[in-house]
Amino acid sequence: MKPLNLPILLLILVVGAGFGAQMLETLAARGHSLPIAGWLTTVVMLALGGVLLAYGIPLRRYMAESEERRVHPSLAPRRHQIDLPTAFRTVLLARACAYTGTVVGGIFTGQALFLVVTGNGDPLGAVLPTVAAAVVGIALGILGVVVERWGQLPPDDGEGSGESTGESAGLGR
Repeated sequence: MKPLNLPILLLILVVGAGFGAQMLETLAARGHSLPIAGWLTTVVMLALGGVLLAYGIPLRRYMAESEERRVHPSLAPRRHQIDLPTAFRTVLLARACAYTGTVVGGIFTGQALFLVVTGNGDPLGAVLPTVAAAVVGIALGILGVVVERWGQLPPDDGEGSGESTGESAGLGR
């Protein structure tokens, strides 16, 4: 599995910001009330980031111990264990969080910029929750990229290192 493409994620963020601003512009021009992000959006994305960290930290510890054992081989029992399906699901969750955080962060960034530039909306009731949702969305995207990188397998060296070792394991190379 190839690692996430950061320029594509930045493009998604910019397109999402444009979409969010244009959506509010269209609704305001037609006289409709503007949908404002509530605090629940921020709380849900924070909870999703917490779940990702709860699964990502054991993966990071396992990969760090594996690298340590590769450099300094040892017969001692492993301190950290993780099974392959859990590692694969963690990497997939990280990728999903990266895309979700980028899309949601972009849309709320555009909405927040629209609210600030036009002066529509109450600063505490509309702008602050939207800015918080935008910041947490972008942070979720960054966390997704970081945790996805934690699950990358090191390149195999030596004979017998076929393409199927990292690819069939499901973890990014």
